[in-house]
Amino acid sequence: MLKNSIDTNIEQDEFDDFVRLAQEMNKAKIKSATIDIGNEQTQRTGLLINPSISSRYNYEWVLIPRTGNGNFSEIQKYVTCEIEEENCSISKVPLN
Repeated sequence: MLKNSIDTNIEQDEFDDFVRLAQEMNKAKIKSATIDIGNEQTQRTGLLINPSISSRYNYEWVLIPRTGNGNFSEIQKYVTCEIEEENCSISKVPLN
């Protein structure tokens, strides 16, 4: 039974609200976009880079904006474009 598979602190009288919300989500237009390092084989440019493992990043594998660590301006512009227009392109040269 599904009830046995759910662990929540939501009161039973609140379930109807979630059912209504889920029904509304069926009508929603869902958009998706990829924010990654790109793909050299298909020549798709990405917005992130994977810098070499070093002490700068505590010797951890990380992804950072290609415009520099902590500079999310290009990613923010891309996300805004995708929300408002869709099918936005990423320039080969980072936008600062």
